[in-house]
Amino acid sequence: MASSCLVVAELSVVRGDRTIVDHASLSLEVGTIATIQGASGSGKSTFLRAIARLIAVDGGRISFEGHDALAMEVTEYRRRVAYVPQLPRMFEGTVADNVRAGPRFQGVSLSDGAVAELLERVGLAAEMARRPASELSGGEKLRVGLARALANDPRVLLLDESTSALDPESAARVIDRVVSLTRTGTAAICVTHIDEHARRFGGARYHMTSGVLAEGA
Repeated sequence: MASSCLVVAELSVVRGDRTIVDHASLSLEVGTIATIQGASGSGKSTFLRAIARLIAVDGGRISFEGHDALAMEVTEYRRRVAYVPQLPRMFEGTVADNVRAGPRFQGVSLSDGAVAELLERVGLAAEMARRPASELSGGEKLRVGLARALANDPRVLLLDESTSALDPESAARVIDRVVSLTRTGTAAICVTHIDEHARRFGGARYHMTSGVLAEGA
């Protein structure tokens, strides 16, 4: 039987007199995908950033592998629950420097072979490791950002409109890579406003309207 790795219960985010996320709940099992659709301003990206602990919440609970996520050390939580934005910011240096960034903070040095394997997992050639990160295209930056997140061996990926700015072919490649990662046990929540992308991701589908999250296409 599948087990839940991430459970969000009655999560709320309020700013001033506006409720941006209104008692939203979602349960994510190991190796599965959930997509969240909704119009611009519906609260879906705020919901994802709240799960990533990038912003404060005003109510509700987040449970990660049976533990209170809001009580966990934030760096460790973000290593295990990795947030990938639409256009990840690249650090100075090469692609390899970027992929090695997370493990380096933990005192771990990735070998050239480990970097090459991570790049191949996201559909990039091993030779990309030597390229300056500043020269990458938007689609390449996204995949390097994904490889950088995977270097920390996360259990959950949070993808915030990560395919929306890509051309159809690049978006399809990224989606297929994410789907393939779930077969190895990684779970993912993918925010998108593009229905075709949500269908390709598969899994459970949610829709957010004015901060209210509901399951179903």
